Order: sequence, then C-alpha cells, then structure tokens
Amino acid sequence: MLNQKPSVIIWDMGGIMYRFFTELMVEIGGQQGWPLARLPLGPTGPGQDPFYPAMDQGEMSEPEYLKCVTDALKKEGIEFSPHQDMDFSSGERKQTWGVIAHLKTAGFRQALLTNDATAWLGESWWEKWPYVHLFEQVVDVKTVGVRKPAPEPYLACVKALHCEPQECLFIDDMHANCRGAEAVGMDSFWFDICDPEGSMKKLLSYLGVAPV
Repeated sequence: MLNQKPSVIIWDMGGIMYRFFTELMVEIGGQQGWPLARLPLGPTGPGQDPFYPAMDQGEMSEPEYLKCVTDALKKEGIEFSPHQDMDFSSGERKQTWGVIAHLKTAGFRQALLTNDATAWLGESWWEKWPYVHLFEQVVDVKTVGVRKPAPEPYLACVKALHCEPQECLFIDDMHANCRGAEAVGMDSFWFDICDPEGSMKKLLSYLGVAPV
C-alpha cells in the first residue's frame, strides 16, 4: 500500500512501454514455423520457460536470459538475433502510452529508468526518442554503471529529479526490480505483461486517478 499519494512516477521501459522481446518472438516464430512449444519464450509463450522466473526474481539479468533464449533457438537449428533481427520499437503498448499522457495531464511528474534500452534502441537513443517530452528525466543505467535492482540507478533518478524516494512510485515488470525500488524507500507497482490492460487499470485505481 502507498504510504502517501506519490507525486513522481518512475517507469521501466521494456515490457511496459514496449512489449517484452519474447512476445514479439512468439509472433515471428508463429509466422516462420518455429517449434514454439519447445522454446523458452516467456510467460506469453506456449511452452515452458524455466529461465524467465529466474530473471524475474533477479537470479539472472536480461542479457543472460536472452542468451538462454538464443541458445535454445540454436539447438532447434534456428539462427535468430533479437537485437538484430527484430524491431523492438514496433511493439508499442498503446494502453501504456495513453496512461502516461493521462498522468502527465493529471499533474504527475514522470521519469524513465531503464536497464536495457541502449541494447535495443542504440547508443544515445534518448536524443531522438519521440516520447522524451513526456518525462522530466530519462536515466539509462549505462550512464550509471550498474543495473537495477542495485540501489544506484534508483538513487540516480531521485537525484536528477531533486526529490525524495518516498515521493516516488516505481513501475516495473520484474519483481526483483520492484523490490530494489522498495529497498531505497520508493513504493512499487508490478506490471503484468500477460495482462497489460488490466495492469494499467489497476495502476490508475492505485493512484486514485480516473480511467483514461
């Protein structure tokens, strides 16, 4: 529960603003005839994925998880590089972007804190990113030197925003990263990539904001 109504919303990117890369791979694999049921493709895939829960709990990073996925593809004779063979930006979640704009209009300060955007969108991606105007600050951990859920990325955000952790609500699709935010004094909200629309409805209710 929130200790007080937050005035600052700090968003993760992948999985929330854009579909998680395995969601896109399920679509691509379906079109190309991959044996989807035998591949670890996250919670939205049709098969078992023992690696995703490990990533969710902070036992492996996204790059380590991605290697597990591509190794499984190779065992099936499939050569596919998610970073090179897929357009990450094509998977925008319209539900999320509507809520971000709605919260900005409602007077919430907003920032972005991402672990992996540089890997997907390229070096200095924020300089040309079309949504940068919606956020007061954009923090890519590449500029911090350590990944979430370590405390430094969250603290870099509050320093850039000139606010206190207790004023912030952090939104992420990984439970480990939500716990990392709580460890520095923020409240957190877990985004369920299996139910993006429901997650956004719950978020607005959590914040006491009328639906979009």
